[in-house]
Order: sequence, then structure tokens, then C-alpha cells
Amino acid sequence: MSPLLACVIKELRLLTRDLHGLAMMFLLPLAFILIMSLALQDLFAARAGKLADVLLIDRDATPASAVLRTNLAKNEAFGINAPKSLPAAEAVAADLKAGRHAFAVEVAKGYGASLEGMPDPDAKPMLKITVAPDVDSRTEKLMLAALGEATGLQRTDQLIQFLPAEDPFGYPLDRPKVEPPKIDLAYAYRAEPDVAPSAVQQSVPAWLVFAVFFVAIPFSNTFIRERQLGVHRRLKTIDVGPLNQFAGKLIPYFAVNQLQVAAMLAAGVFLVPLLGGQALQMNGSPFALVLLSAALSLAALGLALLIAVVAKTTEQATLTAGLTALLLAAIGGIMVPKFVMPQGLQAVAAFSPMAWGLDGFLDLLLRGGGVGEIADELAKLAGFGAVTLGLAWLVHRHRE
Repeated sequence: MSPLLACVIKELRLLTRDLHGLAMMFLLPLAFILIMSLALQDLFAARAGKLADVLLIDRDATPASAVLRTNLAKNEAFGINAPKSLPAAEAVAADLKAGRHAFAVEVAKGYGASLEGMPDPDAKPMLKITVAPDVDSRTEKLMLAALGEATGLQRTDQLIQFLPAEDPFGYPLDRPKVEPPKIDLAYAYRAEPDVAPSAVQQSVPAWLVFAVFFVAIPFSNTFIRERQLGVHRRLKTIDVGPLNQFAGKLIPYFAVNQLQVAAMLAAGVFLVPLLGGQALQMNGSPFALVLLSAALSLAALGLALLIAVVAKTTEQATLTAGLTALLLAAIGGIMVPKFVMPQGLQAVAAFSPMAWGLDGFLDLLLRGGGVGEIADELAKLAGFGAVTLGLAWLVHRHRE
């Protein structure tokens, strides 16, 4: 039996003796995937429904204000509720504070008359918007844009009424009818262009990457225990050098990483739908997915080996590996999506290997990419793995 094969078999036996630790490497990220996919599915589905409810208070009660209500109702982002009886100002404020509506739009008396003739820049405002306390600035701007579109269409239609009804020869002219432009909505998502990607398409890649890097904790612990028991020195006496020892530990954990990737993807495809979520769509090149999984594992194992050779005790290794994984996950877009981070933190996220892995999986699963689309992520992950493995080798040789 070759020294490398003996080291691999030895490491596999160690893994099978710690079934609880091995199970945690699969169950913990699987729990994150299920919880986050199911918890966020309504948030991702919300982009297809109403963004906010609007209380419309029509104090004008003219055909012009009815047209305004109709124009606003055409905007599917907002639900328009127009009560028959006009509420008092105190009731409106209480309604907004209670969260029943996000906005209150009040149409002042004289709104219809204000549309007759040319606009008067000195006239008092005919529309008033009251915003609920918990409405963010983005939703507020969208509401202002929707109201501006509705009134703009109405003003344009009103001005068209001033066009002559007959041509110079007495023939009637058809006045053009103003309608909002039709917009075809599509998502840059390969599975179905008219369907938005679900929460599972975001959660599975994120926690899959975290699971692969989480291997640093058991890896470093077994490495240090063997060093403390003198296993490394005994192996050297039978011509099993550091290279075979390192390879013998890396190969089994590399295989575990690939099983993790397969298990997490399978959970997204088969398990999440059984619990009421949407199934993960396997887009992109399968070959690119295999390459990305291998490069991600190389980066994670390089980091794990570096922590193992630097740490002196299992407690140090556990704390360092755990905090490093959490820190890389926090700044890498695993726990908080990068697009909601401030610009400065997004620049920091570009240095996290977890961010490289996540970007690669999103390029494949969301954008249907191939090897060319993830070449940059592959190079970064492979380079990070090579550098950390090299540093681990140098530290180990120095200590020996």
C-alpha cells in the first residue's frame, strides 16, 4: 500500500469515528438553506405583487378626480383604496401610524377645475401625499413617480381637448387618446424570462459556499490532535513525509466538500418544494459547476490547512476557523446581500473568497453562464487556494 493511500484511509477512518461532526457539516448549512429559502420566498414573490397600499381621499368628487383614481389604479405596484365617506385628518394619521396604508393621497376640492386651461404655476397644490412612518425613501419616490405619471397623462389628455374638432374643410378630426406606454417586463434569468428568480436561487448558493468553508473547523481540529499525539512524527519514521500527510488529509475532505455541494443542490431541487418553497432551477454549464465546486473546495481547504498549522491548540483552531468563516460570510454577501451594503463595504467584499464563490454560483444558477463567465472567479479561488496551501507548507517546514 502506498503512503498516500494509507494516509487517505487513515483520514477516512477518523471521519467515520466522528459521525456527529460529519453530520453537522451537512445539517447546519442544510438548515440555513431551508429556513432562508422559506422565510424569504414571500419577499422575492412580492416584486410580482403590490408594493404598498394607498388611501385615496377624493374631496373634489368630479369626473376629473375619478379619472385620476383610474390612472393610479393602472399602476400594479400600488393598491388604491378610496373610501366612500371622507375621513377626518386625525383618522388618516391614525390609519397611517397603524400601518394599514403606506400613503394617503388627498385630492383637494377644485382639482378638476385646475385642469381647465393652461397650468398656473402660482396655484396652490391640488394633491397632498402623507407618508406612513415606516415607508422607506425608495418606495416614497416610486409613489411620487406613479402619481406624477397619472397626473401627467390626465393633463396631456386635457390639453388635447383644446385641439380643433374639425379641419379647415369642415371634416371631423379624431382626437388622439392618451394611454400610458405598454412595458414588457422580463427578468435577466434563464429559466423563464417572465418569472423572477425565487429565494431558493439566492439562498442555496450562499449557504452552499458557507458549508464548504465550514470544513475548516473539523479539519484543523483533527490535524492539531494528531500533532499533539505525535502522529506526524511517527509517520515520518516510516517514510511518510509531510507531502503525503497533507495530501492524505486534503483528499478525503475534498471529497466531503463535493458531497456537500451535491447534497445542498439536491436539497434545493427536491426538498425545498416538499416544504412549500420553489424548486431550485439548475441553470448553467454542468462542467462549469464542477470546476467551480473544485476551485471553491481548494480555496476552503487551503485556508483550513493554514489555520491548522498556525494554531497551537484545538481551542485556538476552532475559534480562529469559526470567526474567519463568519467574517468572510458577513462581508462576502452570504448573510447580507452585497447590493444592500454601502459602497465602501462592497469594495471590501471583493476580497472575500466566499464572495468569489457566491458570484460564480450566481453566474451559473441565475444567469445560465458557462466556464467563460466564471473564469475570473475560478482564477481567484484557485489562486487563493494555491497561496494558502503554499503558506501552510512554509509554516509547517519552519516549525519542523
